[in-house]
Amino acid sequence: MAKRRQKKVPFPILKKRYKRSVSDFFHAKGTSLLLSWTITLFTGATFIVIISIGLLFSYRFITNSTFFEVQKIQISGNVRLEQEDVLSLAHLKSGDNSLAVNISEIEYKLLRNPWVDTVAVKRQLPGNLAITIEEREPRYWMRQDNRIVYADEKGNPIDYVGTYKFASLPFLSVDAGTEHLLQRLPQLVAELDSTRLPVSSRNAAWIKLSLSGGITLFLESENILLSIGVENWDSNLRHVVATVDDLKRRNEFADVRSIKAEEKNVWVTTGSTSKSAS
Repeated sequence: MAKRRQKKVPFPILKKRYKRSVSDFFHAKGTSLLLSWTITLFTGATFIVIISIGLLFSYRFITNSTFFEVQKIQISGNVRLEQEDVLSLAHLKSGDNSLAVNISEIEYKLLRNPWVDTVAVKRQLPGNLAITIEEREPRYWMRQDNRIVYADEKGNPIDYVGTYKFASLPFLSVDAGTEHLLQRLPQLVAELDSTRLPVSSRNAAWIKLSLSGGITLFLESENILLSIGVENWDSNLRHVVATVDDLKRRNEFADVRSIKAEEKNVWVTTGSTSKSAS
């Protein structure tokens, strides 16, 4: 019996079947990968939801636990503000949960007070809080909007003068055109107070900045008007010190009513007379 010959399949048909087989393979593999990614994403999302719910319940439990109740609030650095003032401004009280306290919000509330310059709030777990305040120091009185205000060493207004913790300070007035001297005022006053002069700026009844007189101080206790030109400040200051030393040596300082130093010259008024000491 003759051997049966195998019928050859034309090449185009084989090629078409090969392409279909490859396409079916990648389609099946793609479906498997998509299913795998879907399961992974679903599992991950479920895990995140479970963790989030757990954290939420944990936070609610901790922030309502009596273990973290505020037992002690330590306040330091406050001078003008009383402890009750600080607690009222911060809206804090014993019994609050220390973990639920918003540190940034407390600091923001305290900084809104005109007397507070800097503030730092720290937790001391489980139930303590520490508040450290640095207040602005009043150095002068100034006039603002027809009212008298406390001002710092650079003449920056702080708060209106009232009966609460009243402090009597030198009155500072600033003539037009001399506002730039306010930045130098702390240094100038410090240098003046560091000399051998028997006067202090803190004992002045008033201090005035003017174009003609520079810095003028009236010392009520000594009944002396002291004017020092800002130009050539160091030289003027040395001349004032030398003049006062000379007057004291001659026992004439008690009769002095005013001293003015400007442009290497010093004018001294004693009683009703005036003379140059240059």
